[in-house]
Amino acid sequence: MARFMYRAWDQAGRLETGVVEAESPRVAAATLQSRGYLVTAVVEQEQATGAVQQVQRFFRVNRRDLVLFTRQLATMISAGLPIVTALAVLEEQAANRRFRMIIAAVRTGIERGGTLSGEIAKHPQAFFEFYVNTVRSGEVSGVLDTSLDYLADYLEREYDLVQRVRTAATYPLVVLAFTLLVAGAAVLFIVPIFVQVFSSFRVALPLITRVMLQVSQGARAFWWIVVLALGVLVVAGSAARRTDSGQRIVDRIMLRVPLLGPMVLRLSLARFGRAMAVVIRSGIPMLEGLAVVATALGNRVVGREFEVAREGMRAGQSMAEALQRQPLIPPMVVQMVRVGEETGAMEDVLNKIAEFYEREVDNTVKRFASVVEPILIVCVGGVVALVALAVLLPIWTLIATLPR
Repeated sequence: MARFMYRAWDQAGRLETGVVEAESPRVAAATLQSRGYLVTAVVEQEQATGAVQQVQRFFRVNRRDLVLFTRQLATMISAGLPIVTALAVLEEQAANRRFRMIIAAVRTGIERGGTLSGEIAKHPQAFFEFYVNTVRSGEVSGVLDTSLDYLADYLEREYDLVQRVRTAATYPLVVLAFTLLVAGAAVLFIVPIFVQVFSSFRVALPLITRVMLQVSQGARAFWWIVVLALGVLVVAGSAARRTDSGQRIVDRIMLRVPLLGPMVLRLSLARFGRAMAVVIRSGIPMLEGLAVVATALGNRVVGREFEVAREGMRAGQSMAEALQRQPLIPPMVVQMVRVGEETGAMEDVLNKIAEFYEREVDNTVKRFASVVEPILIVCVGGVVALVALAVLLPIWTLIATLPR
């Protein structure tokens, strides 16, 4: 009997997806209909897998869903539940339909004799390389539940740190977008109306009003060029980020932006400390773990520094010696790593590095907010003042010309 992936509506009006065994697609559809489903699609799983993977590679699973999945899977395996049973439970509980399909595919692969690490490696849009290697290490050493616990801790800390950074960046971006929207509306619609009124009185317009009028006329005449240019920039930026060289250019620019650059570097160093601590705790060889960690730092320029350091370690240098030659790695990290190598407490030292830079990221976020908020207030005030002056100065000129 073959296995078929289906999509169908149940009697409560919910859209469900899953796998059913049958002799043919027609028999599979009949079986589902006998259960009260309204079938919309039935595809043999072997044929569906390639198409699903082609679609899924353009999407990534939410990190929060991955954190919950990892923690729950670790808990179930620790309780003695078989992996297939645990995955079946998690598949039913998954709120994200895309992630549910991935879990179903992983469960099916394990039922056919595959390993957990081997099956999740087929879905890089959900399980990144560091995740896969840590799971593989847990399988080899027989402590899969412990490795999953380490991963869950790592993912939870990283998710919390990234959320704090995003929260700090959201307010300035919203205020900036609102300011641009209001300024655009004023220039395009409000200023021309007042200018027409003043022109009927034959009032000499002040310089600021004339400039604003020219900007308004240009924007109204060539708005489509601005929209087209922005669209081209967005598409070109998205295409560049999908290439290794383009992503490196973007990452290098981010490191050079004031305030943002130091925060990006510190965030990468915090990830390095946490991830390498998980590598050591999970029993992954240092060189192999460093190669994987270098790809999971969120910035390819910083990751390249650790890749070069890894080559130095392969040539016989200690980690501290190899890191010391990299310009982006702070001396504090080098000294801490040297202490860890000399004392044999590398895992503790790496956790200390992560904690230090996590605090530094928090402090940078707070400084960022304290610096950006006054700048935004000045910018918003400046925009309002320009629009107000462009409108009020002609009124004052008109009042001045009236007979007393």
